[in-house]
Amino acid sequence: MEKELVVVIDFGGQYNQLVARRVRECNVYCEIYSYKTDLNKIKAMNPKGIILTGGPASCYEPGAATCSEDLFNLGVPVLGLCYGAQLMTHVLGGKVERAAVREYGKTEVKVDRSSKLFSDVSENTICWMSHFDYISKLAPGFRAVATTANCPVAAAECVERGLYAIQFHPEVLHTVEGSKMLYNFVRNICGCCGDWKMDSFVEESIKAIREKVGNGKVLCALSGGVDSALAMALLKQEGFELRAAYMKTWMNEEGIDVFGDCPWHQDIIDATACAEKIGVPFEVADMIEEYRKQIVEYLVDEYRHGRTPNPDVMCNRKMKFGKFLDFALSRGCDKVATGHYCCLRDNPDGTRDLMMGADPGKDQSYFLCMITQSQLMRAEFPIGSLLKSQVRDLARLNGLPNAEKKDSQGICFLGKIRIQDFLGHYIEEKPGDIVNVSGKILGRHKGLHNYTIGQRKGIGVPSNTNGKCYVVVSKDYSANTLVVAFDSPDAPNLYTTRAALESANWINKPIESPCDIYARVRYRDGLVRAKYTPLGGGEGFVEFQAPQRAIAPGQIMAIHDFSEPSVVLGGAIFKSAGQSI
Repeated sequence: MEKELVVVIDFGGQYNQLVARRVRECNVYCEIYSYKTDLNKIKAMNPKGIILTGGPASCYEPGAATCSEDLFNLGVPVLGLCYGAQLMTHVLGGKVERAAVREYGKTEVKVDRSSKLFSDVSENTICWMSHFDYISKLAPGFRAVATTANCPVAAAECVERGLYAIQFHPEVLHTVEGSKMLYNFVRNICGCCGDWKMDSFVEESIKAIREKVGNGKVLCALSGGVDSALAMALLKQEGFELRAAYMKTWMNEEGIDVFGDCPWHQDIIDATACAEKIGVPFEVADMIEEYRKQIVEYLVDEYRHGRTPNPDVMCNRKMKFGKFLDFALSRGCDKVATGHYCCLRDNPDGTRDLMMGADPGKDQSYFLCMITQSQLMRAEFPIGSLLKSQVRDLARLNGLPNAEKKDSQGICFLGKIRIQDFLGHYIEEKPGDIVNVSGKILGRHKGLHNYTIGQRKGIGVPSNTNGKCYVVVSKDYSANTLVVAFDSPDAPNLYTTRAALESANWINKPIESPCDIYARVRYRDGLVRAKYTPLGGGEGFVEFQAPQRAIAPGQIMAIHDFSEPSVVLGGAIFKSAGQSI
């Protein structure tokens, strides 16, 4: 008997993997496909239901991700979430337009409990909203079954056709009863019996890894943490020939006594214990000198020249999938497996795409935006489709010694040491004046390399009597002055819509003409719509749809596909920022 299937069609939403997770938690098997997938292929799968994900665009804009009206005539229930709900409305003859008030965050939603979608859901329930547009006119045959103070159609349904639309995100934990809603859809509306088990997903994930990796040897990069240890355990369960290694990077060998808190010694102990538990040969790869040259010297040099580097991004490019990959090949291994929270997609032309991870709170694709296609072909990320909570659970089930170990923070070789203390041993301090934008002297700085654009804490000048805080807006090296202003949207040079880029890296195909993209300016920042214009030689400039705060030279921007934002196209380094670019 074939297992029941619910298909998730991805329109570039941040939570696409999470939607699939929630469906699987209802004991219903689920697979994700791009909105570009041929409809006949979807039909041939004979799904019990279809879910349309959220997306970052407006469904009525030219070039926006869309679908055929035929999708809604397959005779199976369809549930649209956020963008998916708006797209369903738009395609079927309703109207979607820009809302006067953006709804964002936890919102009280009043639901019609007569709808099967909201069976056993509280009449007034808290849901997570995140949308600029709203459904201003229902499509023919639909009725509203949920509202908010600012949204007349928070949910709608056409029962006769099995079509349902939800404006909010039931898949996130902030929607208190979201799991009930998705359960109602897949079990009560789609009629799935729920005989599939989550344990099967691990087996199927391992099988998929086997199909991609083949029979080659894999070197597992163990950090000492739970993520890389579980990645190794999952590969071992499928019978791969594995080796494991800890990449020893950089230690103080210069008589500087500020590095006592670096946890590398304990990490090696934990990595060794996990390898022994799983039964994988383990060794320590001495990368100290390479790390010094590739990462430490890069870090110091960037700060010396007034820039703000990202050593974690460069470590992935230069070390983990550079020198460490070379180490793996020297040991007879074909690939390197890590515990990164990101996913891979194999394309028909033999290339690979880097995809965002399933856990929106842990997604690490940003840190891999500067790796190359050849590096990606030799990479595997076994836990990318898991949530962090599931990684912990599986680590416990496998008896991993570090199952409860806290995640590491900060730059490894620094431990708990402040970056300023570290830099002070390599860069000569040149004190100078701290001035406001009018040139008034407010205090003294300890050296411009100790500060970055947007910095609020530790500047050394007090706030004014109105409680406003100063923020760094520029660094004038010719005058050796640190320029500050009160932190506000109109602070000079603090917010910008334009920035110049250099050292562009393309994971798959390069962008060769101006086009729309989605950009991630920092790791914790969300995707923002922008236009990228290449200039040749790895240079270009970007124009953001909305002003971005505190862009500093040296920072790295991840570049995502506009039509499929979960795909990371590559990355580039900020060269400068401002309206004059």
